[in-house]
Amino acid sequence: MVRKIQSAALLAALGVVVFCVQASPATAQGADEATQRKLEELSRQNEELQKRVEALEKSPAGMTAGGFEFKPYGWVQVDAAYDTSRTAYGDLMFFVYPDGVSRAGKQELNFSARGTRLGAHINAPEGGNKKLTGRVEFDFSDDLSPNKYTLRVRLAYMDVAWGDGWSLRFGQDWDTYSNFHPSTVDSTILGFQGHPYGRHPQIRLTKETKLGASTSLTAKVAIQHGRNGGDADGDGVPDENAAASPNLHGSLALKTKLLTDRPTLFTFSAAYGREEVEGAVAHPGTYRSLLLHGGLQLPISKSLTLSGEGWTGENIDNYLAGVGQGVNAASGTTVSALGGWVQGVWQPVKAIKTGVGYGVDDPEDAELGGNARTFNDRVFANVFYYITDKATIGFEYSHIRTDYALTPDMGNNRFHLGVMYTF
Repeated sequence: MVRKIQSAALLAALGVVVFCVQASPATAQGADEATQRKLEELSRQNEELQKRVEALEKSPAGMTAGGFEFKPYGWVQVDAAYDTSRTAYGDLMFFVYPDGVSRAGKQELNFSARGTRLGAHINAPEGGNKKLTGRVEFDFSDDLSPNKYTLRVRLAYMDVAWGDGWSLRFGQDWDTYSNFHPSTVDSTILGFQGHPYGRHPQIRLTKETKLGASTSLTAKVAIQHGRNGGDADGDGVPDENAAASPNLHGSLALKTKLLTDRPTLFTFSAAYGREEVEGAVAHPGTYRSLLLHGGLQLPISKSLTLSGEGWTGENIDNYLAGVGQGVNAASGTTVSALGGWVQGVWQPVKAIKTGVGYGVDDPEDAELGGNARTFNDRVFANVFYYITDKATIGFEYSHIRTDYALTPDMGNNRFHLGVMYTF
């Protein structure tokens, strides 16, 4: 209702301006300079009002309660994926299962709707010089069993922003080192295949500084909880929790225009944490976690963009790296790994977007034990067709290879169809 009233008021104001313009002798010969300046100002106001009306009409309708505005959003997603070899975990492909696992090396077909998302942006009543906003988002991927969907909190945070580009974020959000993602049909977005990421509860301070008309530098620093860490000692407590100290994250992102009018993004990030391993293991003690991470998002032309990231670190299974291997408590070592991904995305017309990419995650073999995953990479190509602004269909072909220390290396070809309806 509030949005309709705003639109009606703006349209009424626009009508008054148009009437004034039409009634004024804009083209009358001999009009004095004062009248001409007035007409130019009315024309400028006309354009501004029209833009505001169009923005209101395009933005999603919100609901208000107690002065707070809630803007729901989300999408319904259905996926169908055929694999020539069984993967972990079914419709979500992280790596290929080794020999010895049930149905390893055999074909599989999965249908899923777990990628469906439900969320809302929240705007607090205006007051003072601080702006309060928030966001919540859920999916259905808490249980990775096929065709079993359990609601999961993805994002849940509040922001406090004030003058000169400063803001504070409290809650669960994407990890600070994660600035952008590859474009894939598969919801894993190259996890354990070259693209580290995660979402954790955190407290983050952000400062955005304008360096020029089209250049800005954004600095972020955060303390966060590494709740998805491993449990090398098997005591039921994640090793990062047992260390009783938060992870420290930092990020620098430089945005500027280089080859096109679209901004180019350079990023550098780091993450540090500790894990405590105790109990009946050969080498109890404190193990560090370290990630160094850089990225580039480079528009080559109006329709072509090249993106990629490179990283190195140790004990980073918590960030979907090291192919899920962080601490080797039997040998008393952390598992080092390096990797990255690169993708070219081409959108020749509004309705079609296509991409080709590669990702790789390579742990240090000498620091692994047993039948560990020693290498994991993926090459992929996809195409998205935007049926309307709200409906999208995507198809993706991927080949993923997972190497093992003791058993034969495994490969899989995936043919993935996804359909999404956004709201």
